[in-house]
Amino acid sequence: MRHKTLKMLVLTGMLAVSCNEKLKIEEIVADFDPSEMPAKIEQELSILKSDTLHTHYFDTLTEYYRKNDFKPLWMNELQDSAFRDAIQKLSDSCVYEGLKREHYQTDTLIALLKKAQKQKLPEMYQTLALADLYLSNFMIAMWHDKVLGRTDPREVLGMKYTLPFPSHPEFRLLDVLHKDSGLFRLRHYKPAHPDFEKLRQLLKTAYGATEGRETMIDTAGIRKLKPGDSTLIAGQIANRLVELGLAPDSIIQMYAQEKVYTRHLSEFVKAFQRSSNLSDDAIIGKSTLKILNASRNDKIDEIRANIERIRWFGTEPPKPYVMVNIPEFMLYMHWPDSVKSMPVCVGQGKERYYDQKLKKYVVSKSYIDKPMNHETPQIYSNIDYVILNPTWTVPSSIVGREMYAHIVRDPGYLHRNNYQVLKNGVVVNPYSINWRRLKPGNIPYTIRQNAGDDNSLGKIKFTFKNPFDVYLHDTPLKSKFKLNNRAVSHGCVRVQSPVDLTGFVLQQNTRITYDDVLIMMGMSPLDTSRARKWREDSSSYKKVVKKTHPVKVEQKMTVFFDYKTIVFDATGIPRFIFDVYDKNRQIVDAMNRP
Repeated sequence: MRHKTLKMLVLTGMLAVSCNEKLKIEEIVADFDPSEMPAKIEQELSILKSDTLHTHYFDTLTEYYRKNDFKPLWMNELQDSAFRDAIQKLSDSCVYEGLKREHYQTDTLIALLKKAQKQKLPEMYQTLALADLYLSNFMIAMWHDKVLGRTDPREVLGMKYTLPFPSHPEFRLLDVLHKDSGLFRLRHYKPAHPDFEKLRQLLKTAYGATEGRETMIDTAGIRKLKPGDSTLIAGQIANRLVELGLAPDSIIQMYAQEKVYTRHLSEFVKAFQRSSNLSDDAIIGKSTLKILNASRNDKIDEIRANIERIRWFGTEPPKPYVMVNIPEFMLYMHWPDSVKSMPVCVGQGKERYYDQKLKKYVVSKSYIDKPMNHETPQIYSNIDYVILNPTWTVPSSIVGREMYAHIVRDPGYLHRNNYQVLKNGVVVNPYSINWRRLKPGNIPYTIRQNAGDDNSLGKIKFTFKNPFDVYLHDTPLKSKFKLNNRAVSHGCVRVQSPVDLTGFVLQQNTRITYDDVLIMMGMSPLDTSRARKWREDSSSYKKVVKKTHPVKVEQKMTVFFDYKTIVFDATGIPRFIFDVYDKNRQIVDAMNRP
């Protein structure tokens, strides 16, 4: 039934068209029939949900509107100038949370409202139906992205990301379609992680920074630049260091005409490399140049990627727990009231030209063509055992690529390095095997390194269930911890102070305690009375364990490997870290998709 006397105030007051433009609209429409709207809404939904170019929720909305007989949800709210202003502010401010305004099609919504105020019936029905649907999509799309993230980490980073999604028991995607509470939820939600607000403020500052000159260092034709090398870019290096706040203004004039990369200038580069977790060798190569040439927009993207990570995984596990930040090459032990840290070494990452080599391998299926990816995965688990004097079962990839040539040339290589060869668990004499007849990619033997001082896992190994068979462990190669860039392993994490980590992991043990383990290792226990008896006992050396000995962790001890390229010190000062596996680019590319 057409309501002859109904007058509908379609749009009144002030409608924000842009940040600095306000559009005055007032339209009184006679003979407006609400019963015309459901058919238009159903018709437009059938079209909108077929869009394959943009991320949207029109499929979900179709079911929601169907349950509501396709009646409009927002007709009254679209007439409320305060509501429209709030939507505008939400759209404009989402950039400070790492999101992009254009993904929520606010301009399309505004254009529809502007169009409607110029139309007459019956054309206005279709335009208002579209406006209602675009507003619903805006609400749930932003709600999803604020809480869960715009992207799915497993789709972006692949199988090496296994961190659990945070628990959001209060989250319901369609809750924001409730007129009374939806807008309130969107305006006030923010992740609980303490770094979120710091990153948000950092991003706000970055967006507000004045567009100044950014010197891009031109190294065309220069693969590496070492201190003392002749070069035409010394002045560019000096300018860039000053722009980044890494050197005093005085060096700009000093190096304006300089034709040598001097040792004086290289000291500033070394300090920059140390702060970014790069090898502080003062050599300007690919990695150093990448960070030096990072633009303002690059910094914005790095902050956005780190905010997205918080949405993926932003819930702190119960303390105590162990956390490794992969690109920082650091391990953190979180007590209930304090945090201690130690350097670690992580996986080397993908070999050079990995993607091109992978394409070749997919075609050839040749073992030799398969590129190596030693990136340390992002995992979440619980440490179950501390293993003293571990053996090391060598992965087949290492046997084929790094040991096979040595073994073929001289099987005695295995004995000299404390390796055993096993077939179905039985030790085999390596000299009885015709190694030359075996293919490096298909060696039907297990090679295991016995426990000892030269074992690649050192004296202690920390195990936890994960699909990659990675673990934390000691190492005989202590010199690697002196490096700033410690991406040197095959994927496992080497810890600098395994004894200290043992103490942390076993802090709640009651059957076999940390002091018991210290005695097993020939070290004085921490308990003063036990330590005195240990020193006085002439047979203490007999208690030292030399064979492989697992110690069960009695209480839950969470361990996870995170990946953050922006970290904050105790005063809240940020430090940007070299993205050793180039993950930020992958995340931002995914976030920017329509």
